[in-house]
Amino acid sequence: MSKQSPKTQISQLVTVAVQKLQGKVNFQAVNLKKGARVPELRLKNENGSGESKYPLIGDRYFLGRNSSSCDITIRNTMVSQIHCSLQRDPKNPHHFLLTDENSTNGVYMGKRRLESVSLRHGDTFTLAPPDLANCVTISYYCPPPLWARLLRYGFYGAGGIFGLLVLGIIWESRKVNVYPLPSGVSGPVVVYPRDGQTPLNPMRQETHRELDNLGDFSPYLTKAVVASEDSRFYWHFGVDPLGIVRAIKINWQGRGRQGASTLTQQLARSLFPEVGRQNTADRKLREAVVALQLEAVYSKDTILKTYLNRVYLGLAGYGFEDAARFYFDKSARDLDISEAATLVAMLPAPNRFNPIQDYDTSVKNRNLVIDRMAELRMISPEAAASARRSRIEISPQAKKSLSSTIAPYFYSYVFEELENLLGEEVAKEGNFIVETSLDRRMQAIAEKSLKNNVLNQGPRYRYSQGALVTLNGQTGEILALVGGVDYQKSQFNRAVQAKRQPGSTFKVFAYAAALEKGISPYKTYTCAGLSWQGQAYSPCERSSGGVNMFQGLARSENSVALRIAREAGLSNVVNVAERLGVKSPLNPVPGLILGQSEVNVLEMTGAYAVFDHGGRWNRPHAIKRILDASDCKNVEDLSTCRVIYDYGDDSDRNQQVISPKTAETMNSLLRGVITNGTGGAASIGMGEAGKTGTTNNYVDLWFIGYLPPRDWVTGIWLGNDNNSPTAGSSQQAAKLWGDYHRQLITTPN
Repeated sequence: MSKQSPKTQISQLVTVAVQKLQGKVNFQAVNLKKGARVPELRLKNENGSGESKYPLIGDRYFLGRNSSSCDITIRNTMVSQIHCSLQRDPKNPHHFLLTDENSTNGVYMGKRRLESVSLRHGDTFTLAPPDLANCVTISYYCPPPLWARLLRYGFYGAGGIFGLLVLGIIWESRKVNVYPLPSGVSGPVVVYPRDGQTPLNPMRQETHRELDNLGDFSPYLTKAVVASEDSRFYWHFGVDPLGIVRAIKINWQGRGRQGASTLTQQLARSLFPEVGRQNTADRKLREAVVALQLEAVYSKDTILKTYLNRVYLGLAGYGFEDAARFYFDKSARDLDISEAATLVAMLPAPNRFNPIQDYDTSVKNRNLVIDRMAELRMISPEAAASARRSRIEISPQAKKSLSSTIAPYFYSYVFEELENLLGEEVAKEGNFIVETSLDRRMQAIAEKSLKNNVLNQGPRYRYSQGALVTLNGQTGEILALVGGVDYQKSQFNRAVQAKRQPGSTFKVFAYAAALEKGISPYKTYTCAGLSWQGQAYSPCERSSGGVNMFQGLARSENSVALRIAREAGLSNVVNVAERLGVKSPLNPVPGLILGQSEVNVLEMTGAYAVFDHGGRWNRPHAIKRILDASDCKNVEDLSTCRVIYDYGDDSDRNQQVISPKTAETMNSLLRGVITNGTGGAASIGMGEAGKTGTTNNYVDLWFIGYLPPRDWVTGIWLGNDNNSPTAGSSQQAAKLWGDYHRQLITTPN
């Protein structure tokens, strides 16, 4: 047996002692409840076999080599008889105070000798200088509960994000100097037709006016603005966190689009071109940064006064003083509750929500503002009730100014499209140059043709309204759009806002779905009646025996269209319609094929354009380009202006939605409707193609067709706003289509 060295013998004795530590407290006998949180000392075993654990249940412990005096005995020559003590912190029961009891080698954390320290979870100390080989290493283990750790990490994360946000704000704020405020106002929204010559909207020549002090404005006006646009204006710091949370919640729940911009943010976006006009997260960040700067430099009253003087109000120009004089022929200081609420109600869409273009909507929105003022106790319930019962009396000069607008239905639709492209918040600021696809000659002929038809034929066939849209079938550009007979009498745009049953014009989607599935257009179908999903349908009205697709579509036979749709599959029919641009909800039931689901004229006309364009779809659009008027090197030269939007770069452009072969076959089918079927009244002898449509009781009269040599696609609807039956048929719509196109061809430019 080999003889061990004294050093090895001492090391083994120390190891055994550490492994069998036993002081006054029998730590091994401690039996804790499951999940109990008890602080521990963890002593690393010298032989590397792990660590010994000492749950600290009592209030005071001594550590050292003397087993009779110490609770935790440590057999190590570096450790004093009584080396240190632990005492529970009376302020925090989960923490202990470590005190050196005049030990020889001391207590160290790292290379720092301690007299006393409050231990925290994860603290490690040695009972001798850590450079010594035999020093004892002890760790204090007392992890906080999970909720505390999550709270801590969440605080660290929030602090980090806040720090980055502050750095971002500081960095971005260097780019914009908010003092002094820019002088003057921006330009309006100028809308040009395709020739780029005469703006569609009248340009006001009056000098812009501003009031000097917030107190100069009607008190009802300031209250209406705050109530409607930013009810927490006087307590937020330029950005409203509660408003942001509310907007996110509303948008996430799908209850409409909700913005969260404060009045200060709106002002920042309007006054400083550096903020940008794109509907992007970067722009919103810059907007928030500038808003914070404005709040830091200017008083709330100055910010609100500037907003009232500079906000864009459509035809009325900029600021409530201009708007009050334009609409009511009085100063903004003299507005009553109804007038103030009327102007404020225009803010979400000043080019559409005004009392001249849409009186009913203006009254509705005005009353919402009045109700909000009463809810916030800015006005009494009695004053609110009186204001709601007031008529909106508009200045005759304002009405005259609006009457000079070219293509008013088209013009109003431009702003709807502008909001869709840029977002409501940016679109309502103004200072844009909008280049559209409107052909003024075609528009004038379209307006005259529809009006003459309704005036001359309407009384006989008992219809009083109509809509007409002409597109460029190759590009989707709207060349002409008429939403009613007389815009001055009714601003309701029947070409885009009205939802009407399309009748047999919808059958084309069933035929296209069948062709896409590989069904031959020469396949014959019986003309007998049929039952489908519990509904009985009548036999053919104009045919008998076996009928193929050419004959079925030309004669608009319902039973044939239903059999074709059943073979193609209702879901496929819906899919084809949606691919061709029908955005209205479609119910996949047999009645859908006969035009049961409601659609609008513009989307149906856009769908027919696909057949004229080799199966490719372009979104029907009025706007070709949007220029930022605040970013032009030379305002007289539009080529120097920054382009915000260009349809040529749009992702909706030229999508192949059906095969060219299907489109070609549909062209043949639809030409047969005019040469051998129900659409003969539309014939002009130039290879035209199209489809008639009539709903039950002749409520809706349709014709949609296209002229391939000219790339014109025109959809027409005739009927009554109250859905009352007419005494006509789709022949009246087809005849109007033919007459209109003859005039287009024969009328010189």
